[in-house]
Amino acid sequence: MVESREIGHKGDAAKKMTVKLWGKGVYEKKVVGSSNTQYFTRHANQFIYSKLDFLNCAFGVVPDLLENYETTADVPAFDCYGINPYFMYYTAIQPSFYVKNGMIADGSRKAKRIHADTFLNMPILVPRVEEQLNIVEYFAHLDHLITLHQCKCKSCKKYYKCTRKLK
Repeated sequence: MVESREIGHKGDAAKKMTVKLWGKGVYEKKVVGSSNTQYFTRHANQFIYSKLDFLNCAFGVVPDLLENYETTADVPAFDCYGINPYFMYYTAIQPSFYVKNGMIADGSRKAKRIHADTFLNMPILVPRVEEQLNIVEYFAHLDHLITLHQCKCKSCKKYYKCTRKLK
């Protein structure tokens, strides 16, 4: 993995994105920023994380939809060579990874950061690319099933609330 440092726009002109806490993905961020803040261009399939929210599991992979969107240096992005970005994501969202490695964060009590060079030196067991793809496929399928069951539960709860009101 190699950190991407492609200079983008200043904060007042950048198309921004953010990485959500607890592995909830990468999303567009609709705020006007400062013309004093430098942003960096990000590309689809780059692995990203929040330096400040490493311990809050703020990891993601840039989706195709957000190609050429930008983040500040506090959300570094990595081009993945020899490692599938989704394999890295599924590895990073394990508490055994982010809690253990988050303890080495630099900074004050309220602003601890995991810098890109520190992140790149973290030990990660990486199997062959074919095995990474199998693992990614398994976890993506599992995530999809969980999402389907959550949607089904929400539908059942709505139905149950509606039928209770009728009685």
